Amino acid sequence: EHPGALRIETTIDARLQRRAEALAARAVQGAGRRLSAAVVLADHRTGEILAEVGAADWTDGASAGFVDMARAWRSPGSTLKPFVYGLAFDDGLAHPETLIEDRPTAFGRWQPQNFDRHFRGTVSLRNALIWSLNIPVVKLAEAVGANRIAQALRRGGIELRLTGEAPGLAIVLGGAGVTLEGLAEGYGALARGGRGIGLS
Repeated sequence: EHPGALRIETTIDARLQRRAEALAARAVQGAGRRLSAAVVLADHRTGEILAEVGAADWTDGASAGFVDMARAWRSPGSTLKPFVYGLAFDDGLAHPETLIEDRPTAFGRWQPQNFDRHFRGTVSLRNALIWSLNIPVVKLAEAVGANRIAQALRRGGIELRLTGEAPGLAIVLGGAGVTLEGLAEGYGALARGGRGIGLS
């Protein structure tokens, strides 16, 4: 970003950076040239980035190593679920031992499935989150409201790239683009009780 600079101040820890680079390389070893990995390590108390790896092998153009996956927009999968639970708890809608149904459910024309296509019946919210179940979190998202969830994520540092103008319930299952840097910032805010300070 600053090619002419003679000195660049950074919070990167060289030891952690080397370990993160090695971890990313190990994660994709033997997995083929179309798989990459990214790592962002940040101090949640200060917001300082201590290590960042944008690609497992940035020198290998054939494996798309030149794409900075720490800043690229991609689906977050289930990584936003803890934020939905936190908002529901904050609103007094539920607590970890609240029971909820994990059964086939339609939300309009959308019928989400669990990753293994099995349903667990009556479960506590604690277990629903541990098992990363989809129906319970979408039910909570419906109660909290998709707009409120999107606003809370943005306040915590997670920018969303939406497919439409307004967020829908699918954002909680990966239906919006986010960056890994944004996720790191959001999880830092979660660790601070919901207070975002931004990464530096």
